[in-house]
Amino acid sequence: MSREKIKVPGNVYEELVALEREIHFTLDTQDTVKRAEDRGYMAAANWIRQNENAYKVGFSWGFEPEAEEPRSTIRDVPERSEPSQRRTVSHPPTMQASRPQPQPGRSTQRKSSSGSNSGILAGIKNWINKYF
Repeated sequence: MSREKIKVPGNVYEELVALEREIHFTLDTQDTVKRAEDRGYMAAANWIRQNENAYKVGFSWGFEPEAEEPRSTIRDVPERSEPSQRRTVSHPPTMQASRPQPQPGRSTQRKSSSGSNSGILAGIKNWINKYF
C-alpha cells in the first residue's frame, strides 16, 4: 500500500488547512467535527463526518486538494465601462504673489555684512528698517 495523501474537495482542503492552523486536531473525529463547526468550517465538518476512515488516514499521511479546473482559464470578462465623472470643486483664479514695491528714499539693495553694520543687532535693525 503506497502512502499517498488523501484527496479532498478544494473547499474542504482549505478549511482543513485553516482548522489545522487554529487547533491541534486529533484522531477523535467527533471532537474535531465539533471544533470545526464551532469555527464555521462546515464543509470540513461534513466531509469528516461522512469520511471518518479517510480522515484518519489523511491525519497521518496528509491531505491534498482534488484536481479542479485550471485556475488560469479566462472567464467571462465584463466589458469596460466608461470611467465615472469626477466631481471637482472650482477654485477662483489664483492671484500672483506681488512683491512689495520699494518705498521712495530707501535702497533696494541689501547691505553687506562686511560693512559697518555687522552683528545680530545690526541685522535686526536692517530687518526693521526694511519692513516697517
